[in-house]
Amino acid sequence: MSGPGAGGGIAGPAVELPAFSGPLDLLLHLIQKEEVSIYDIPIARICDQYHGYLAAMADLDLEVAGEFLWMAAWLLHLKSRMLLPRVAESGEDPRTELVERLLEYRRVKELAGILSEIHVVRRGMWPASVTLDLGGEEEVELDWEEVDLNVICQAYTEAMERFAAAHPPPLRVQPLRFTVERTMRELYGRVLEEGSLPLLRHLHSAEDPEEVVTAVVATLELARLGGVHAEQRRPFAEIYLRPGERQLRPEQLFVEQDTSG
Repeated sequence: MSGPGAGGGIAGPAVELPAFSGPLDLLLHLIQKEEVSIYDIPIARICDQYHGYLAAMADLDLEVAGEFLWMAAWLLHLKSRMLLPRVAESGEDPRTELVERLLEYRRVKELAGILSEIHVVRRGMWPASVTLDLGGEEEVELDWEEVDLNVICQAYTEAMERFAAAHPPPLRVQPLRFTVERTMRELYGRVLEEGSLPLLRHLHSAEDPEEVVTAVVATLELARLGGVHAEQRRPFAEIYLRPGERQLRPEQLFVEQDTSG
């Protein structure tokens, strides 16, 4: 079987044409055969070798897919660009895109080989199916009187428990009902209006734990901003919120957060 010849009428050695899954597979084969770096591909030589393989495939009446022809045209384009002087300002290598595609294809090909080896090992360890030769004997009927119902119920319960553990219910995220911004406005407004607000009594009046947490965070934020001042006369006594040193306007608290939402 005659092998592909290089461009310019130079005939190559006799080779056998292996099956390639695509043009990138053929290019990787040529790069490994020529023992050149994938980062510095001699486009002129590889292009001639590539077209030589396509010519050999045509001589053998093998169907050449369109993707092989498209790659051949692209290699000719790169070859012509490599022959032209590069512009000093751009300094871009015309082979960059081709190198990136080859590297990505090589990584995918290596991973496919690893997965194929794992599949072969697993297939050797665990047979796909087992055929039992009953020797033409009739099917043995099961005597239900000898079956222990307690064992069946226990096996069923264990199977359902394993299924429930492997298939947990989906996590449901409840909508946000209380916001720190709105709670800060309400607390600060009451402090300004009443002059003193018993915080613990206010928290005990809340029925929802989420509302309590939001109120605590809003109180801490108001105290940090200086809008309220917390007073406690003795340990474990009531905490009173009074107007702080800074006069904050309730309608200006977290305006940006509210308008963006």
